[in-house]
Amino acid sequence: MPSSHRRSASVQRKAFSLIELLVVISIIAVLLALLLPALPRVMDAGRRTACAANLRGVGQAVELYKGDFKEIMPVGTYMPRPWLNFLNDDGSWPTSFNQSLDNYFEIDSKAWRCPGDKSVYNVTYTADNGREELGKSSYMYISALGGQKLEDSFFYTRLNMQPVRIPIAHDFDGNTYETQDGRLVPVDFFHDTRNLLFGDGHVGKYDQDGPTQPGR
Repeated sequence: MPSSHRRSASVQRKAFSLIELLVVISIIAVLLALLLPALPRVMDAGRRTACAANLRGVGQAVELYKGDFKEIMPVGTYMPRPWLNFLNDDGSWPTSFNQSLDNYFEIDSKAWRCPGDKSVYNVTYTADNGREELGKSSYMYISALGGQKLEDSFFYTRLNMQPVRIPIAHDFDGNTYETQDGRLVPVDFFHDTRNLLFGDGHVGKYDQDGPTQPGR
């Protein structure tokens, strides 16, 4: 058999038939139909896990702060500018949580932003020097804890909660919040389950039966 005929026969043997192509396409379509509904959940879980890792870094900074200040919690507002807070008596802005931790966790660190946050971290305000600045935090601090040990807090003395169950900070999501200049900002949930940083440094969701880790 001439070599050209042998090559032609070989090509024919390697080619897919129309039926085989249709079978492959059908299998791919079935797999996509099974996987696509789960994709948003997978992406949400990924955002939440990354967000929890960032919040855990904040928790490590809190522990370093406490180590330098005899276990006293940082003093700071529940959120930095531009979010609505009480001003100091002289009209100046009080220290925010992320400012209190700046020596331990840089205020410009991207870890202050939850990957699912599209509306809080990037809210701008006009600084005292007239420049536009970012609020730079996706997390809300339980400011009532500031200036005291966890063991002296309302959670511990009145609610009998151990540090492993005392919330320190959490995702700033799922509500409409007001800025100091009167803007109302609707905020969607960053992910389907809120992350909380607890007094012992772990991050999870609040559970009546005890602490949990992200994804549980």
